[in-house]
Parts: sequence; C-alpha cells; structure tokens
Amino acid sequence: MVPTPEEPPGDDFDSGDSSASQLGSPFPRHVSRATDRFDSLLPFAIIPFVLSLFPLEQFARTLEPRRGVSISLDLQFPSPILDLWTFIDPVEPVPSMTVGEPTSPGAPGSDPFATGPGRGSSSEFTIDTPLESIAMPVQSLGLETLGWIGFLLLIYGVIAAAVTAGYLGGIDRRLRGERAAPLTCLAQFAPRMLLYYAVFFGAMFLALPILLIAPPLLLLAIPFIILIGYLFYAVPFLLVVADEGVLESFRRSYGFALSGGPYLSFALWHVVVTGICSLVLSVLASGGGVGVLIALLVVVPLSLVLTAATVSFCQELVDDDSSEPDTGARDSQPW
Repeated sequence: MVPTPEEPPGDDFDSGDSSASQLGSPFPRHVSRATDRFDSLLPFAIIPFVLSLFPLEQFARTLEPRRGVSISLDLQFPSPILDLWTFIDPVEPVPSMTVGEPTSPGAPGSDPFATGPGRGSSSEFTIDTPLESIAMPVQSLGLETLGWIGFLLLIYGVIAAAVTAGYLGGIDRRLRGERAAPLTCLAQFAPRMLLYYAVFFGAMFLALPILLIAPPLLLLAIPFIILIGYLFYAVPFLLVVADEGVLESFRRSYGFALSGGPYLSFALWHVVVTGICSLVLSVLASGGGVGVLIALLVVVPLSLVLTAATVSFCQELVDDDSSEPDTGARDSQPW
C-alpha cells in the first residue's frame, strides 16, 4: 500500500514475527531503524539544536578561539534529550584575579603584588540560566538562596517536562507511522513527565546541602549514581512508549534492568558510542570557532538518532513484555 500525502509512511518494524526482533544486538538495529526514518524525524532536530545554544554566554565562550587541545570523555546512559553539552565540556570562565597580601610585610622573598585568591575566598556554586552562568560563593548559600534554587528547579522542571513530552511523544508517534500531534503529546505526557522531573530534581535539591558541606561525598556517591542511572534510564521513555504512570514506569525499568540481556546491552553500547563521540567532538571543538560549529552540526543529528533509537528500543521492550495487544487508540493530528 502506497501512503497518501495525508498519511505518514507505514512502519515495517512490527511486520515480521517477534523472533526476528531478537536477532542481533539491539543498539545497531534500532539506530538503523532511526536513521531509516530520519526524514520523518527531522523536524525534531530543532530541540537538540536550540538546547545546544543555551546558556548563551556559555556557548559564546566556547566559540572563542583557544590554543591547545582539550579532550573530554563523557559516558552517557540513554537520556531523553542529548545536546552539545552531552558530548563536550563547556569552557570555564576566566577566574578573576585579586591582589593578595604579603606573607610577611617586608620579609625577604615576599611579593606584595602577588596575584591569588583574596581573603575569604571559597569554592563557588554555579547556576546555569538560559543567558549566562551565575557563580556564587558557597558561604553565601542560605535558606533564601536555597529557596530561589528550588524555585528555579521548579521552573526548569516545568519547561523540561513540556519539551520532553512533545519530543519523545512525537518521535514515538513518527516511529509508529503516525502523525506527531505535539499538542496531544503535551496534554497526554507532560503531567506525568513533570512528576518524573519532580522526583529527579527533588533528589538533587535534597542532596545539595550535603554535597556543599562535604564535597568529598560526591566521589563516594559516584557508584550509586551510575547504578541509579542504569536501573532507571528507561523511565522517561516508558512514560511515553508504554503510556503508563510514573510508578509503573519505574517498576518496569527496574525489572528490565535486573533481567539484563538487551537492556544491559543497549546501555553499554550507548555508553561506548557516546564516549567515542565525546572524544572526537571535544577535540574538534577545542579550538573554538569553526570547530565548535562543525561539532554542533554533527551533534544535532547524532542526538536525534540516539534518542529515536532509544524510543524504538523501548517500544520493542514493551511489545515483547506485554501479554496483551495495545488496544488504546492514539489520536491522529497534523503537526
């Protein structure tokens, strides 16, 4: 059947028997599926492109010409939204220099004009806003400041929930051969996505005072963070693909993770691929200027394909795990 102009092309992913979907490694297979459907997914490239430009001050600083080569290795589990900062580390702002005090006035070898941290300097806490990064001393973080941080996390959570709901929901529909219907995706998935981000940002907010008081605890928490990232990387995708609530999505992701198999294989492939891409892109962007722009042009389709591949993989997980066919009707609306 040839699709009409009003009808998106059909999806041949489920046309074969269920055993065919188990052949080969899941990651290359679903990346191939995403690239085959790239034309229909192309409008969603605007999401990783726009997010890569923010914070504006950070992106502008990365564009500045620099000497030397900077190499970063960022290993990533599947994530709902990938952007430029997933693969390269932003350039840190040049620290301000203050006039130091002599160790002993008039003492031999002392330099009264030596540069260095002034009295009362301390480690800084950085907050990224859409326009610039704001750094403030840890000592200045009181209850009022923590309240503002919590408010910013709430705003970010609302925005992230809306963007993720439309992004993943639209990709899920396009991979199924349906119209994207972004407004329907927002209405259907944004509330539960907001609850998911509330759990995510809430955990960060609760851990913030502890990490500020005792930063070495962050090193001890790294294995725990990696474990949590593996166990629940599928949660935001299952919220959309399986059309289930937050608790059920956490439960199913946990079950898939414990079973290992394709879930573990896909995660390891994703970690390795993002690590290799991070090495290459960080070297490319280390000189600033044109290199950063080229890296951006590579990152946008790469991010879209990796996210679409994860959506496709979660569709397969849900289809194989479900004992009953999906009878829920999905609305068909134009862009």
